[in-house]
Amino acid sequence: MLKRQTYQLNPQDVGQPRGIGINVLFNNGDSVFNQTYTTKDQVKSNLINYILTNKGERMFDPTFGGDLRASLFNPDSTLDTITVRLENEIYAYVPNIIIRNISLKKYSDENLVNITLDYSINNQNDNLVINVSTTDLTQ
Repeated sequence: MLKRQTYQLNPQDVGQPRGIGINVLFNNGDSVFNQTYTTKDQVKSNLINYILTNKGERMFDPTFGGDLRASLFNPDSTLDTITVRLENEIYAYVPNIIIRNISLKKYSDENLVNITLDYSINNQNDNLVINVSTTDLTQ
């Protein structure tokens, strides 16, 4: 039976950064996977991942994802129902945050929806702004 490896931190190593997760924004030329070193950064990365993932895309968890592309441009969906659904599902997948406000604004002329999410984690306020457009549907 394999034993789980345990780590003993030396007090001198406490101040040194240790990666806790992977950032979903792959914009660093140094490496493919950029690590996050704070809980705040990892939660933001988890939120971006959840919101931009379509249901059925994640293996072994077909209910994971904000499913925005399917619901935002569906004529039967309203922004209010999408907002309520997102808030409930975010709490299920990212339970350690407090959502203060979610707002969705639809810009019909540009075929764009702006999502603003104000939240707090460990008494630190943060916000996230994501733009989803119909041009993203073809990529």
